[in-house]
Amino acid sequence: MRYDHETVRKILQDCEEAGATDIHFKVPGRPRYRVDGRLVPSRYPELRPDDTRRITQEILALAKREIPLNSLNEREFSFGVHRVGRFRAFVYRQRGSLALVVHRMAGAPPSLADLGADAALGGAVWEGPGLVLVCAQKQRLPLMASLVRHYNVHQNGYLLSVEHPMEYLHADGNASVAQREVPHDTPSVAAGMRFGLTGDCDAVVVSDLPDLESAELALQMAENGRHVVAAMVGCPWREAPRWFARRFPQAREREITERLRRVLRQVVFEDDGRIGLAQSGRAAAAS
Repeated sequence: MRYDHETVRKILQDCEEAGATDIHFKVPGRPRYRVDGRLVPSRYPELRPDDTRRITQEILALAKREIPLNSLNEREFSFGVHRVGRFRAFVYRQRGSLALVVHRMAGAPPSLADLGADAALGGAVWEGPGLVLVCAQKQRLPLMASLVRHYNVHQNGYLLSVEHPMEYLHADGNASVAQREVPHDTPSVAAGMRFGLTGDCDAVVVSDLPDLESAELALQMAENGRHVVAAMVGCPWREAPRWFARRFPQAREREITERLRRVLRQVVFEDDGRIGLAQSGRAAAAS
């Protein structure tokens, strides 16, 4: 059996039908599925270096990416297969050959109720313009997707979502939702956000604020009257305003604290699986 286009597509389809979360391709050994937390060998032939090279080529083609394989050491990207599903691929080298882990993304975005959060949380987040900081670790991407879903159901605006990576797809509901994935649709988080200043958007959701430029853009958009919901990776929720301010030079501490005090509306937290609202954002910024 050759690992050609049809075989790769069938492996991805089998993953979807089996309810597996991941597929591992590595020399030596057969492709393996992760089902209920366990890696299970598939029925497909044992992999050789030429096979994982060909599988990588096929998956890059599905993702509409052109990357020279000889210079490919590590790469992460997402792709979709019509009538099969959406996946995220991690390509790496081991023992001199290419290897892959392909993660099957969830289908529809979860609701806040699916995550065990009170539905009132969505209303509080989208109550008015300003900045909302989200501090979540294990459920960061599902939580951000559920907040987009809540806006899509209950609001009639245009929402821009900048994601790294993109885990869920949002069809337009009452709102219009545009999703930009880093680096596929835009080179950086800040570049993806910049459209939020010039485009006719009502709300901006960002899966991370990795640097000064993205933090500055979040502040500017909130100051300009937009809803801005931004996650902060690795941030203890009780210290959210301080972590945000650390993106900036120390000489600007007083300025940033004052700007935060004016626009920070809420801090959403995840703590031991519980999702909720901290004290009001303005109170948190002032503390």
